Amino acid sequence: MEKSKEEIYSPSAYDDAFRTMESKCDDILIPFVNYFFNERYDDNAVITRMRNEYFIEHADHSDEKRITDSHFSITQNGIQKKYHLECESKIYDGTILIRLFEYDSLVAMDGAESSRDKLRVRFPYTGLLLLRDSKNAPREAEIIIETSEGNVSYHIPIIRESDFDIDALFEEKLYFLIPFYIFNYESDFKEMEKDQLMIDALFEKLGIIFKRLEKENSEGRLSGLSYSVIINSTHRVMAKLTENHKTLNEKVGDFMGGQVMDLPEIRAYDEGMAKGMAKGMAKGMAKGIEQGIGNLRSAAVAIKNGVSPSEIQKEFGIETYQAAEELIKDLA
Repeated sequence: MEKSKEEIYSPSAYDDAFRTMESKCDDILIPFVNYFFNERYDDNAVITRMRNEYFIEHADHSDEKRITDSHFSITQNGIQKKYHLECESKIYDGTILIRLFEYDSLVAMDGAESSRDKLRVRFPYTGLLLLRDSKNAPREAEIIIETSEGNVSYHIPIIRESDFDIDALFEEKLYFLIPFYIFNYESDFKEMEKDQLMIDALFEKLGIIFKRLEKENSEGRLSGLSYSVIINSTHRVMAKLTENHKTLNEKVGDFMGGQVMDLPEIRAYDEGMAKGMAKGMAKGMAKGIEQGIGNLRSAAVAIKNGVSPSEIQKEFGIETYQAAEELIKDLA
């Protein structure tokens, strides 16, 4: 089913693409985190998605919602680490560090451990992806917290989309960055509108990317789901970024095709998750019914054997005891 124009040109198209890949595609999130934080997670790593919506209460008791781009944990070899990644489409000027610290604090409070005289909070490993070319952006930022007993600080690695050419994306398995590759050409959009050869050259490079993606998928290095999500996300990002450039935007539609916004693998994933949950609930209900019948029978046997009502109620509950009594009367 083709997505609506409103969905394609959503103001949050870049964040939506980022969140979709983060929430659905373990096999591209793992190498992304490995590169970001110099980790060595493999296929045995377990990703747990965590809540990314928080509410801040103001002095007037009104609530304000905060939404992180991603918040998850990865567990391997019995060690769990929390991660918080943000995707920024604005030119870097340092002000985002305030928002990062605010989000980090909310995430840290989620897992707070408190006693009568102590509160322990654990801040996540935080990273920042810059989509637009920010030549003056640092490779790493630092957040310093001054306390009455001294300073503590933590560092935030920063990745710039503009630092990676096509070969680097595939050599480092940074499939996560592919949907945003078009940002590297944003400064040329006005000129491209007047030069068809420039447009053709751009889409020739994009064609190379998609052919290499297809190869990664066919040779088992990239799942069918992730392959589809990357194409879906690339369409969203390209359509939104070229929205005000008519010729280029029309080429995006022709190149990507109208069907990419609802690929079969994504529908299969969502439907499979829904069916799995329904099956799990049904299985749980069946197990509960079976256990309830077993308790009812055991309570009835206990009544017949002269076990005191108080002991039966303590073991099985008063409702099961009463139901067992009724069962015995009905069978008498």
